[in-house]
Amino acid sequence: MSRFASPAVAQAAEWFAARSARERLLLKVLAALGLVALLWYGVIQPLASARATAMERIALHETLQARLKLGPPGVAAAVPTAALAEGSLVEAARAAAAAQGVAAQIEGDAQRITVTAQGVRFDAAMPFVRALEAGGAELSDLRMQASAQPRLIDLTLTAARP
Repeated sequence: MSRFASPAVAQAAEWFAARSARERLLLKVLAALGLVALLWYGVIQPLASARATAMERIALHETLQARLKLGPPGVAAAVPTAALAEGSLVEAARAAAAAQGVAAQIEGDAQRITVTAQGVRFDAAMPFVRALEAGGAELSDLRMQASAQPRLIDLTLTAARP
């Protein structure tokens, strides 16, 4: 009984044993180089590429987070708290959207609204949302998805008076 699991492996072992010592050494070196190439191109480079992409995304996220905390330069809060307290929620949302340049469809009444905006820049949408919250509106639902257009988002939110 052969010590190999399959006849093909047994034949390969016989073939390898029939080679001269010099040929066996060259085949071993070739196999080692093949394994190194497989490890390099199949494992190390894909992991390094994924790491570089992750680092770029983290840096972008940190930049966006810092910009969102600071707000856009030269733009004040779009809806003062008093405006939301005095007027209807629909009017306050329209004022906030206009101040940020967000083309939004706003539906609802004085107490509860639903806002839908498609193809909005992220750095315009977040100050709009922040202005609604600063004005006292409570967000019950906020959804942001990548738009069909590059670098834009689709925004859907539901807000109500507290």
